[in-house]
Amino acid sequence: MNKFLNRKVKPARDYRTKDTVKRTRGTAYDELEEFSSYWSSLYTARSKMERSLMYAKGDQWGDYITDPDSGESITEGELIKKQGKVPLKNNMIAPITKNIEGQFRRNVTKTICSVRDRDEAKIGEMMSIALEYSQSLNEITELDASILTMLECGGFIAQRIEFGYNEYKHMNDAWVYNVDPSRLFFNTNIEDNRGWDITCIGEIFDMDFETVVAAFSKSRSDREWLESIYGKNRFKRRSFVDGVQGYNQKYADFYTPSDADLCRVILGWKLESRDAYFYQDMLDGSWGFVGLNEVDKIEQINRQRIQEASLAGVAEEDILLIEYEFKVERYWYYRYLTPWGDVLQEGRSPYWHGQHNYVFHAYPLIHGQIFNFIEDFIDQQRSINRTMTLIDFIRSSSAKGLVVIDEDAFNSMSREEIVDEYVRYNGVLFCRLKAGKDIRSVITQLNGAGAVQGDYELLSLQLKLINDIAGVNSAMQGKEPSSGTAASLYAQQTENASMNLKGLFDSFKSFRKRRDLKLMQTIQQYYNSPRYIELAGKDYSEESKYYNPEKVQGAQLDIELTEGTNTPTFQMLENEFLMKLFEMQAINVKTLLENSSLPFASKILESIKRAEQEMAENQSMTQMDPALMQQISSYNPGLIGKMMNDANASPQDGIVQAA
Repeated sequence: MNKFLNRKVKPARDYRTKDTVKRTRGTAYDELEEFSSYWSSLYTARSKMERSLMYAKGDQWGDYITDPDSGESITEGELIKKQGKVPLKNNMIAPITKNIEGQFRRNVTKTICSVRDRDEAKIGEMMSIALEYSQSLNEITELDASILTMLECGGFIAQRIEFGYNEYKHMNDAWVYNVDPSRLFFNTNIEDNRGWDITCIGEIFDMDFETVVAAFSKSRSDREWLESIYGKNRFKRRSFVDGVQGYNQKYADFYTPSDADLCRVILGWKLESRDAYFYQDMLDGSWGFVGLNEVDKIEQINRQRIQEASLAGVAEEDILLIEYEFKVERYWYYRYLTPWGDVLQEGRSPYWHGQHNYVFHAYPLIHGQIFNFIEDFIDQQRSINRTMTLIDFIRSSSAKGLVVIDEDAFNSMSREEIVDEYVRYNGVLFCRLKAGKDIRSVITQLNGAGAVQGDYELLSLQLKLINDIAGVNSAMQGKEPSSGTAASLYAQQTENASMNLKGLFDSFKSFRKRRDLKLMQTIQQYYNSPRYIELAGKDYSEESKYYNPEKVQGAQLDIELTEGTNTPTFQMLENEFLMKLFEMQAINVKTLLENSSLPFASKILESIKRAEQEMAENQSMTQMDPALMQQISSYNPGLIGKMMNDANASPQDGIVQAA
């Protein structure tokens, strides 16, 4: 681990010359430098994030200060140890972040896709099932809980959505990935926390050479080309003593990979522009952009329409033509680059939504500056740690059980005998008191004060303040209220405490809504074959579980996040309401079981359905077609009489008419 990496210097590639490169797909040096400058400009934001993470999860004495003796920079913990004290800490930030994560996991929400045309309600229901399936496949709750903690510590987050093959799942589908802020870059002149003014965004990847070959080569010559870029002789994989401690993220570099055996790949999206013509076809309502050299095609189509309309006798003013005008087209363009500017892959956005595949969010973003949730009470945490360390130092250096003895009063005993007798159980000391003295003036035990007066009150005040600043009080943490506290008052205290976190949760909800919208659009584009999705439970009709891409791909859909119905409280209320309806005979037992969330409801419902099916089959066997009976009677008149006689029936025949 090198702490002194020069982030302005590209990695050397001495083995590469123009002669060794087999072929290239072009270079993009200017774009590479632009991406690098954006990543470097986020250094302060990343440093603030690392400090907040350090206080939330790591070493709270890791801030660097100047040693007054040597003038060197050392950590606060090292300076405290140098002074002979123990750097104690009581992490009060970790319970706050855990409580916020618990609040998020408890408040279950559900994403609903709605169509703009009311006649296509089933399409929205069908898309909701597909989106719920994709969220379950991606374990979206775990991703969101993890990135919510990152939002608290860093103030900005991003997720990447793409469709392709996942080696872990061994399937093609839409996938969601959390982006580590240490690998993310974007244009830093943003002012909109929704990310609507993002014009450049990207990520740096570290992958082994075979992964690079699998992603960007289509032939043997492509492998040779990649070998000429990254080199044939790869470094051996290193094993770190302090693995998974965040060193690769904390000391990340734009050009150099974290491990010597890995290859650095930079993905960058830019909002680019070109001179073009904007057209709108008045015949079918289609619209779009065409290049300046393609306007002749539009003119040719218009001339053909005019000619056909004239032959049909249509007035010139009634002819529906393609109208166009000069405009500047804005479009998203992506590039996969090497650290030396080689273009591994590039192109316009392949997605129907026409954007990049990232979802960016910053909270709070105020006046062009990104803050984070944790930094508001770092100073309070430092005061708590310092007070605890001070109290511990005072207690360790104060007198504890010190015995003061008038040695002249015990002239008949040696010092060792006095000490042994003093600490012995039921010990006896013989002393000769002088006139005017009592035993308390001869032998006295002293205990110094445990701490400076007021230190404990100061510590209690600081512990209270940090919870007040964070907005997580005892009621929100679920602690037992004091005796005499009314239930309504305790509930009101919990509700009031959540108001301090409402901004954080609502902001994160906005991010999730935009993420689900882009995920839905990706599914809408790439789910191009029918499929049956049995993952929606009882909230949707059976018809909607059959995903039909022909209906979904042309629909205009919107996203809305609603409160989930799979919480224990909601399920209990639902079951109680269904039981009341059943007792009032407003519903039958099948309706009760179909809508109930009881764990055994599905099993009982299946048993009832099997019994009904068997009964229906037996009834169909006893009901014979009259024409068939007449035909049998014509051949054997006595057979019908035996069949209708109950005396000839047996238990193996099924249902009998009389016992």
